Amino acid sequence: MKFVQIMSVGAIVVLVISGCSGKASSNHQLPQTEVNNTGVNSTKEGVKKVDEKATVETSRATVKKVNTLDYSQYYNNQDKSKVVVSGKQIVWKNKDVTFTAKLTNAKGEEAAEANEVVDSMKIKSKRGEQLVKFNPRPLRVNSLFLSKSNQVALHVSDHEGSRLILINLSDGAQTIVNMFEMNSDGAGSEKIDAYNWSPDGKKIAFGIGDLGSSYIGLYNVERKSYMHVSDKDFTLISSIVWHKDGKSFDFVSKGDDSPQAVLYTYLETKKSILKKGSLTKNDEQKISQLTPKFD
Repeated sequence: MKFVQIMSVGAIVVLVISGCSGKASSNHQLPQTEVNNTGVNSTKEGVKKVDEKATVETSRATVKKVNTLDYSQYYNNQDKSKVVVSGKQIVWKNKDVTFTAKLTNAKGEEAAEANEVVDSMKIKSKRGEQLVKFNPRPLRVNSLFLSKSNQVALHVSDHEGSRLILINLSDGAQTIVNMFEMNSDGAGSEKIDAYNWSPDGKKIAFGIGDLGSSYIGLYNVERKSYMHVSDKDFTLISSIVWHKDGKSFDFVSKGDDSPQAVLYTYLETKKSILKKGSLTKNDEQKISQLTPKFD
């Protein structure tokens, strides 16, 4: 599978970001890293893939609906961020962390699909400054989420598909989440759907797959281990929200087998996925608000 070229960038990009930064250290310049499609630049230890899979438990009642949803069980980080758009520059600020994205006119083959693309991105904090350049250059920035483990999840859209990159603010290491699922030709997954950090910032859950498919993935940033949670294809994972205990999370799927949004719960201790039932439009929207994404 290959990432395709990109379309135009809107004048205003809305960045949805939550979280907090870790303990600050002395200011220094971190090395620039180019994020591409051919490898995972994470840490010296690399990324270990865990083969363990979760079982999927479904209800006998195929039309079962979720009557009441307890929102008090969910982890909800209310930390606020500020976005300023000025010309072709977008600046996001959250506490001591500043993210800057610059737009530029499309060139060459890009111009057939786009008027503008995201040319460069920069993250600056008390830990230093890091420059990030993407190949191919993305269509837009969808969201950022700053974890309690001092990592930034950066989600960008391409002409078709999307990429999720994890950036360690302490050492500048970058991890391309798409590359956790590599095809025979060496390309990674074409898209990352919804994602969310765990309350302690040590794990990140996400929907990963190619266009028209989506599977649940789970990455532990401390252990540097990735688990392809289930082989069940959920088609599109529109929302992910962790429970406060950090041992389970809910996710919303919109699959071909159901016209409605369906709620699932992943239980890490049991390595199982439980189908809870279909959601009302109101509950679907409320859960969506707890997931980093465009508004």
